[in-house]
Amino acid sequence: MKKLTSLFVLLLVSASAWASTPNKIIVPNVEGRLTLKGDFHIHTMFSDGSVWPEARVQEALWEGLDVLAITDHIDTRSQRWTKRGYLSAKCDRNTSYELAKEAAKGKDLIIIHGGELSRRAPSGHCNVLFVKDNEKIVAEAEKFDHDNELATVAGLKEARKQGAFVMWNHPNWGKYAPNETVMRPVHKRLIKEGVIEAIEVYNADCGYSAKAHDWCLEHNLAIIGCSDAHAPMLMNVDYLGGKHRVVTLVFAKEKTEASVREAMNERRTAILAEEMVYGREQDLKPLFEACVLVKDVEWDGKGVVCTLENVSSIPVRLTKAPGSENYWYSRYINLPPFSSKRLSVRPLLIDNVQPKLDESVKEVVANFFVETFHIGANKPLPIALKFEK
Repeated sequence: MKKLTSLFVLLLVSASAWASTPNKIIVPNVEGRLTLKGDFHIHTMFSDGSVWPEARVQEALWEGLDVLAITDHIDTRSQRWTKRGYLSAKCDRNTSYELAKEAAKGKDLIIIHGGELSRRAPSGHCNVLFVKDNEKIVAEAEKFDHDNELATVAGLKEARKQGAFVMWNHPNWGKYAPNETVMRPVHKRLIKEGVIEAIEVYNADCGYSAKAHDWCLEHNLAIIGCSDAHAPMLMNVDYLGGKHRVVTLVFAKEKTEASVREAMNERRTAILAEEMVYGREQDLKPLFEACVLVKDVEWDGKGVVCTLENVSSIPVRLTKAPGSENYWYSRYINLPPFSSKRLSVRPLLIDNVQPKLDESVKEVVANFFVETFHIGANKPLPIALKFEK
């Protein structure tokens, strides 16, 4: 019995120690910008989630997030304060944001006022971010209660009047797209009118949508990835296995709400999800250069030797790419988070003899594809490591 009691105490202490240790997502800043980590789609007990807003703030701080948007469902019948007596009758569709904002006071976390329009309509679900009053948005939607699509569009347009940033959520969701991911006429119209400015390319429940990634590139929309969490994050993410929630990387000038909005307006976003990064080439190239440092470069007469150091939480996998056929080096390089490896780049063997670099050679280029950084559907980021004398 004593042994069992001791074991139980040990387990409690271990669990407590783990729970109190932050599991921060580390992504370095890119040149001239801060790399902010955000979750722009999450739910609380004020709609169909099971977590209090203050706990959402604590979870975000524990993972080292910089931005958190509270996006409870606002135009469906899932607002729980109308059903459960233990929530105050004074609660409305802005309360979960207000509680999270209060909980984040004095903390290094930006809270964004948002909501999710989620009627069963061809327009699907959409998040409205940086809003002022969700009650007014719903009031406009309810004018068309007989028609889900008209109601959703009316709500989105009211949100835009408030200065909202609109994101089309999980276009590959099974209930909405049971067989294939499609862009319906209403989406084309709302994108053309400038109402929809982003697509949730990666949703933790639905995974990655290659079609949505390419749509963002084609229509110049922000690329967003979110947890869409309803349960506690501990139930969604294998933290003990070294995993993290899905986050959007925002390349902002400053750590302010206004700067986050500016970066999203300028489409300076990417996604970190399940050990992969998705975005635009102009954003992922500087991100790779910030994550993987080239150090201790040596010209030894036979070629170039250096150290590649990964200083981020992002696993990096490289494969040799065309353009370096006259050199031999490792065709596959795996750089787990916070690891380093030596890279040796040599001229091709001639008659099984290692030639020396001619004195006229002033530059050596090793071309790679970054298999964990995608700049489009099935398109890994090309990168050239240049070594100059």
